[in-house]
Amino acid sequence: MPNQKYKEFLRKHTTEDIVNKMSEDKHVCPKSVGNVDLNTKNRDLTTKKHGYGPLNVDEPGDFWVKIAKQWDTSTKAAKMSLCANCVAFDISPRMKECMPGVSSDGEGELGYCWMHDFKCHSKRTCNTWAKGGAITTDKISYEWQDRSSLEEDAPTNSVSAGGVDMAPNARHPLSKSYNKYRKDNEKETKKRMKKIGQMVKENDDNNNNILKGVNQTLDLLEDKIDEFCGIDNTIEFKEEKEYKTFSEKFKVGK
Repeated sequence: MPNQKYKEFLRKHTTEDIVNKMSEDKHVCPKSVGNVDLNTKNRDLTTKKHGYGPLNVDEPGDFWVKIAKQWDTSTKAAKMSLCANCVAFDISPRMKECMPGVSSDGEGELGYCWMHDFKCHSKRTCNTWAKGGAITTDKISYEWQDRSSLEEDAPTNSVSAGGVDMAPNARHPLSKSYNKYRKDNEKETKKRMKKIGQMVKENDDNNNNILKGVNQTLDLLEDKIDEFCGIDNTIEFKEEKEYKTFSEKFKVGK
C-alpha cells in the first residue's frame, strides 16, 4: 500500500528527528553573547561579587596574591586556576559560532561562562572557579544550557542560574576546607541530575505516545482506504494437493 512506506519512515525516524529539531530550536545562543550591554552588566557584576580579573592579564598587579589568599592556596596554584580550565567555560563549536567576532587574541580566547552569563577570557578567573573544564563539545554545552533553564527564577549572574549550586566563597581545590564543600556540592548535583533524568524520561514517554497515536491513525486510515477501494487484504492459505490419474492411483494399465 502507498501508506506503508510512509508508516515505516515514521517508525524509523520521527521520534529521533523531532527530538533533534526541538533540541536545535531550544538551544539558541545565550542573549548576553550578542548583547553588549547585558554582557557588560553581567561581567561587571561578576567582577564586583566574585572578583573576576585581572583587568589586564599582562599587568595583573596583586590580583593573584589576593585571590590566592581568598582560596587559601599558593599564588602558583591560583595562577593555574583559570577560566580556560574551569568547568563552566564554554568554547564548544556551537558557542564559537555564537560569538559575534574574533574570539582569540593569540594569548587566549573568549568563551561563555554558564555560571555568570557573560563572555569571559581564558586567561582570567574568579572566586567561583571549579575544576573540570573547559566545555569543548556541543553535547556538554547543551547539557549546561538545559541545567541553566531549570531555575527560571534565578537572578542574572547567579551561580545557580548556571546549573551549579556553588557558594560565592567556595574554596580552592587545594585548600583544606574544599573537601567539605565538594561533598555538599555533589549532593546538590545529584539532586539536579535526578531531576534532569525525570524530565528526559517524561519527554521520551510523551514522544513515544505521540508516535504510537500516529501509527494507529495511519492503520485506521489505511483500512478505510482499502474498504473504499474494495480491496480485501484477508490472507487465506490453501493446501495444494497433488493430482493423480486413475491409472496412477490404482496402479493399473501401463
